[in-house]
Amino acid sequence: MRKARNRRPGRPPQVEVDEPTAEKILRAAADCFMEEGFAAASMDEVADRAGVTKAVVYYYFGSKTDLFQRAMMEVMRASRERTQAILREGGPLSERLRKLTRTRLAIPATLDMNHILRGSQRALRPEQLEEMHQAEERLVEVIAQELAEEMARGRLRQIDAMFAARSYLALLGMGQVEIRRRGGGQAVIDEVAEELVDLLWRGIEPT
Repeated sequence: MRKARNRRPGRPPQVEVDEPTAEKILRAAADCFMEEGFAAASMDEVADRAGVTKAVVYYYFGSKTDLFQRAMMEVMRASRERTQAILREGGPLSERLRKLTRTRLAIPATLDMNHILRGSQRALRPEQLEEMHQAEERLVEVIAQELAEEMARGRLRQIDAMFAARSYLALLGMGQVEIRRRGGGQAVIDEVAEELVDLLWRGIEPT
């Protein structure tokens, strides 16, 4: 009789060893980390949300820090690509910003890296923190590039484009707080998005 092949501890049945399982775990982890931050989120909760065992989570991702980094890098990549796609659509920049703002505010957990990273600085390696910082910067640069192009065309006031982009992302975080204060719902999201873009636009429109 052939001996059973040795396998890594926690290895799931072969039917589970596929890319969709890893993606499902990453999505569940991203939700947990964005809602609760690194310190409060647990591997047990990630497993529950993904519908797998904790052993399966550890099979794909060797540690909480590895899972955290992979999940956040994926979130920032997806956010950057979606942001870039909306900003490259036709029409006035103010309308594209309104669409982007409604899209971002509709996400229950905003991409607030200060909240998400809380408790992770001592756990993550310096190179992991730097990689995440660079991913966050690339998102800022996507927005700043569009603003800078509009400034070059004379359609916006000449200010530091990176500062304006960071200001916009900070406003998104405050927008989430305001949506919760007003009770939530699509009507509130639309209302806050309009007010947020109006506030930003008054600061960057040509004088």
